[in-house]
Amino acid sequence: MKSRLFFRSMLAISLLTGSATVVSYAHAADPAAATQNSTSQNDFLGNLAQKEDRANTRLQNYQAQSKAAQEQRTQKIQSLKDQYTNAPANQKARIQKQINSERDKLNTTRTEQTQRLQTLKNAPQEQKNRLNALGKKSRTDASNFLNGGL
Repeated sequence: MKSRLFFRSMLAISLLTGSATVVSYAHAADPAAATQNSTSQNDFLGNLAQKEDRANTRLQNYQAQSKAAQEQRTQKIQSLKDQYTNAPANQKARIQKQINSERDKLNTTRTEQTQRLQTLKNAPQEQKNRLNALGKKSRTDASNFLNGGL
């Protein structure tokens, strides 16, 4: 009986220690400062910092690409407007349809890009929420184990 109690106590302590470690990592004050303090990029904080850096890089690349695509579409609309002013009357209706089509495409791409940027900007917060949930689950598992059931 004593060895069983000892085993359960040791297992509970290891679970609590592991969950405390995860929680302490999850509540690191500043990811930039955590990156500077980490000695290796293979540890938990280093991996988090790498993920955040990759997310920021993806966000910046996507912003640059979306800005270039919007500028290109705007230039195309401007060229169509120039064609419209110099076009004969029978072609103006066709050019006006093209202008409207390009404006619609520009508006839809802007809304899609805004949604995608919002998703990319929220990625670090979602990661922190997942870590907090993992810490809560570890604490719950440890308390369930200490209370006699898993």
